[in-house]
Amino acid sequence: MIDNMISKYKLPSEIQRSLSSSFRTARKARKHSRKEASIRSGVPEATIRRFEDSGEISLRQFLMLCDAYGSPKATDSLFPKPAPRSMDELIAMSNTQ
Repeated sequence: MIDNMISKYKLPSEIQRSLSSSFRTARKARKHSRKEASIRSGVPEATIRRFEDSGEISLRQFLMLCDAYGSPKATDSLFPKPAPRSMDELIAMSNTQ
């Protein structure tokens, strides 16, 4: 049963490769070199190369690439706020937004 549960999810390394591939596709679709991507995002060209080759990048630099080539708001859904359990919680949540 655990094997079935694990196979439903991607490993972190698979997610990293998928994200780096998506970034490379977005960069190339805009006909940007890694140097151009570096200028637009503020991420060093060597870091972009490493990210595209291995998926390795810091969270901060990944978010900088998202800002330049994707949607910085896309990460908001990773940690959604819990649903309110009462009217008081709903009112409190609406007052903080």
